[in-house]
This record gives sequence, C-alpha cells and structure tokens, in this order.
Amino acid sequence: MYKVYCDFDETITVRDVGSQILAQFGTQISFDIWKDFDSGAKSAAECLQIACKSVSGMNVEDFNRIVEAQQLKPGFIEFAEYCRANGIDLHIDSDGFSCYIREILETSGLGHIPFWTNSIELKEDGTLSHEFPNQREGCDRCASCKCALLLTTSDDTDTIVYIGDGYSDWCPAQMADVVFACRDLKRQCGELGIPHHPFDDFFEVQAILSNYLKERPKYRREQAHRRRKELIIME
Repeated sequence: MYKVYCDFDETITVRDVGSQILAQFGTQISFDIWKDFDSGAKSAAECLQIACKSVSGMNVEDFNRIVEAQQLKPGFIEFAEYCRANGIDLHIDSDGFSCYIREILETSGLGHIPFWTNSIELKEDGTLSHEFPNQREGCDRCASCKCALLLTTSDDTDTIVYIGDGYSDWCPAQMADVVFACRDLKRQCGELGIPHHPFDDFFEVQAILSNYLKERPKYRREQAHRRRKELIIME
C-alpha cells in the first residue's frame, strides 16, 4: 500500500506560516536562537520553545488575517482528492504549529487530513502555548519528529512517499521509497545521493505518483527500507 507523508510550510503552503507569525509578533530572538541549533548547543524543541515565548500581542483577528492570507501550492487540493479516491493514506508531517495548520486545512475544505505537528496554540492573552508531544528520544533535528510518524503509521509492506522542502525533511527523505523534493531538500538529496523527483506543484506530484501506481504497485527502495529497519532497532 502506498502511503504519502507531506511537509506543510513551503511545501503545501507557498510561504512559511510559522515564520510570518514570529516575524510579526515575536522578537529577534525567535530567529537568532537557531544559531544555537546549528552549533548543536540546543535542540529544535528548545529553540522553538524560546521562539514561541517571544510572541505577544497577537489577537484572534491578527491570527485569522495571517491564515486567510495563505495560498496553497497549485494542485494540492486536487492531489488530496486523488489520494482519497485511490485509497492512499495522506498524512501531514510537520514541525510547525497546530493552530495554523488546523485552521488552514479546515478553511480549505481539507479538515479530514490527519496532521502530526507541535501543539502550539494562540492563548487569550496574545501569547502562544507550546507543547511538544511528538518528540523522539535520540532525535534533536525536529521538535515534532517526522520519522516517528512514518514508523508508527506504516508497516514493512508499505511504499512510503515523502514530499518536502527543507532541513527538517532530510531525515524522513532517507527513509522514503519515493521522494518529491523542492528548495533545500532538493539540494540535500542531490548531495546525499537520494533518488528524488523535483517538483514545483502538486499536479506534477500527482502525475508522477500515478505512474508509480500503474508501473510499480509494490515499489521499495532498499536503502530506505534498511534505514527504517536500523532506526527501529536503535529505538
């Protein structure tokens, strides 16, 4: 069975929604703190917690304005319907904020799609609550471990498809049988020798995936399969 896992910010959406919130209602520390992540001094969860704590003064109207301004990549709504019509499980696998992912999906008529992300919500006092229920011991790359979702919702016979754009998608891309990559992930896949399909929109993704379903109904990339096995053993 084919199962699709898709990043959210700048993969499904045109822009990074979390960064827009932090830029408008956070302080400079919400961006500067990631230098500590790059150096290994702090985990992604620690950096995101500090970033969220810097946010203040955002009311519901502000939040709704940001949500309503977002555009989805062309073809995503059609791709979601294609997956539903063909019995393909589609999961959103994100290191973003639950509040805006949920609202954007619901306002786009996509509220039925399950998502895995950090529990970050707007509070009445204009700040953000922040919990990280999807952390995985041994992983400091994401506050919400994307690999954990892949491993807990698939089995050995599934063909895993991963769609992403950035640094937090590097780990799950190594474990996926079929990878669709844009922006930084495309470069990373090229440097690491991970087979991948570059894409600009989801019409392209749907066309390529349709060929896989016809020509390779039980496709498995052996390197990805071994990587999944290794992580399970390590855990």
